[in-house]
Amino acid sequence: MDYVELAIKSGGFMAMDRVFLKNRLAALATDKEKLAYIMPPASVVNAYFSEIYQKQGPDAAMAYFLTLSTTFEGFSKMPNFELEGSTAAPTLRIIRLNLLGKSFGLVYQNPDGEALIFSELADEKLSDTLLFEIAKLFPEYVVTATDSNVTLAKVSFDPFSAEEELTDLTRKSENMTYTRVTTLNIADGLACYETLLKNCEKTEKMIQFKHREFNLYLRK
Repeated sequence: MDYVELAIKSGGFMAMDRVFLKNRLAALATDKEKLAYIMPPASVVNAYFSEIYQKQGPDAAMAYFLTLSTTFEGFSKMPNFELEGSTAAPTLRIIRLNLLGKSFGLVYQNPDGEALIFSELADEKLSDTLLFEIAKLFPEYVVTATDSNVTLAKVSFDPFSAEEELTDLTRKSENMTYTRVTTLNIADGLACYETLLKNCEKTEKMIQFKHREFNLYLRK
């Protein structure tokens, strides 16, 4: 691996730093140490993410962050803000999110594209309002909430059929695995969701924002 070129390409250093990088990297013994040294700082990663999000969209921003996390092995299944850049996680970088006026972080937990969103405060309760806010920010992804965490992932659903109107604002459709509630109004959609939930297996809450509508998925 050409660590000098990777350092420049990743945004933490500039072309004029080539000689400096070559000399500094020569003093480091392991690949882990070299990756930790050239990994861009959190401020740079967040600036790139924000710029790509604004200019190219959320999917491109997430793709950038997944590539970075994969290249530098910056994954975490139990992240917190105190871990970033620590000896235990030297290449961990966290995307900062301001959600409903509160501080949250986003990391990838594996190279399969499954991301975690977590609060800076350990006792922060995850409300439905928060989940819908996340879904609007990342419409290419399904937001899945369990008792312990919130994840983002791209999910391929089998085709839905048998569409039925539940109210003027909400309708449902089904496939072999899921019932889908599609709504233009969050409160109305949640009310229909809770009614249908009685006949489904409650393992998680899954939400997606697509075509200016919210989809809630119930596992059968």
